[in-house]
Order: sequence, then C-alpha cells, then structure tokens
Amino acid sequence: MDERYDEKNQGTWANNEQMPDILKDGNILAKESEKKEHAEILGKWLWILFWLIIPSAIAGILGNENLFGKESGVYIFGTILSMVVGILYGVILMPMKEVEEKYRMAGIFSILAAVLSMALEVVQVENPLMVLVIGLPTLILGLVAKYYEFHSHAAVLRDFDLEFSQKWLTLWKWYCVVIAGMIVSALVVLISFLLAALLILVFAIGTFVIAIVQLVYLYKMAKLFRQYA
Repeated sequence: MDERYDEKNQGTWANNEQMPDILKDGNILAKESEKKEHAEILGKWLWILFWLIIPSAIAGILGNENLFGKESGVYIFGTILSMVVGILYGVILMPMKEVEEKYRMAGIFSILAAVLSMALEVVQVENPLMVLVIGLPTLILGLVAKYYEFHSHAAVLRDFDLEFSQKWLTLWKWYCVVIAGMIVSALVVLISFLLAALLILVFAIGTFVIAIVQLVYLYKMAKLFRQYA
C-alpha cells in the first residue's frame, strides 16, 4: 500500500504527499475557514482602532499645556479625552486575543499606561525628580504596550502578508529609537539647553511620523482583513 499511517503522531500521515486527497482538501478548507473567521474579527476591531486614532490626535493637541496652559478648560478637556481614548484603545485591543494572545497584554498595558498618565496629571508634581519617578513607569508601560501591540499585528499578518508583517516589526524598532532619543534629549538639557531643545524637536517630529505610519498601517490592515472576510 502506498499510503502509510503514522500511528506515533495519532491520526496524522507520515508526510503530506501520502495523505489522501480528501483529507488534504479537508485540511485546506478548515484552514481557510479559520483564516476567514480570524479576518472577520480583526477587520472589525482594527477598523474601530483606526478611527480611534483621530480623537487621540485631537486630545494630544488640546492637552498640550504649551498651547493652552494648564488652567484652561481646553487643556483639561484634552487631558480627560486623552485618558478616555487611551483606555478605550486598550479595551478594543482585548477582543482580538481570540486570534493572537499578545493582544490581551497590549490591551492591559495600554489601559494601565493611560490611567497612570492621568494620575500624573492629577498630582501635578513640580519636582523634576518626582516627575521622573512617576513618569518613568508610565513611559515603560506605554513602551511595553506598543511592543505587544506591534508584535501582535505582525503575528496575525504572517499568514496573510509576510512583507506587511515585517513592516510592523521595523516600525517597532524605530519607535524604540525615538523613545530612547527623547530620554537622551531630557538628559542633555543638563549639559546644553539649546542642543536638548533641538534634539527634542527632531524626535518629536519622529514621534509624529511614526504615528502617521501607524495610522496608515492600521487602515491597510483593517482593509485587508475586511476584504478577506
């Protein structure tokens, strides 16, 4: 008999070539059905995530104390909106854990970062050392959240578009570079205020560019999965 059953693997054939065509077709159909199911879940939530970036950007502008001042109603509204959007962002990431478990961690850390960021605003610590002590955990939580989010996006894309998957991993590396640059800029202020201001400007632009790229990637992902489903 040409076809040989592999008892050691409990129900699998020794190799794909020896598997009967009817089983091959069944496996292909099952895999395709699972991909469509995953695409439907991802397309739905990623589309919402994409639109949530817009109020997030608005909140970032309104919550800029250099533009409006901490005592203004616009600043207070922007700060509250930023926290609400940050929490919603984390909540929306959570249902996608059905496809990729890392989305759960991305959601949890996003929520924690948003809450701690709000706590920092409420306390309004003026001492630079205390700002560092409270602000550093917020930065770390945000960084971890982005790690899990970007790597989750890369993971779910592997079976659909490998090249696109790699782009998320590259974006994560650039995100780390920008965050490291912002930290270095804050330390350089002790040496040269002018140099620090220049570096902060450069990396602030980098942050903006990454945010735009992330927005574009989310749109393309949502569109890809919605079309596939």
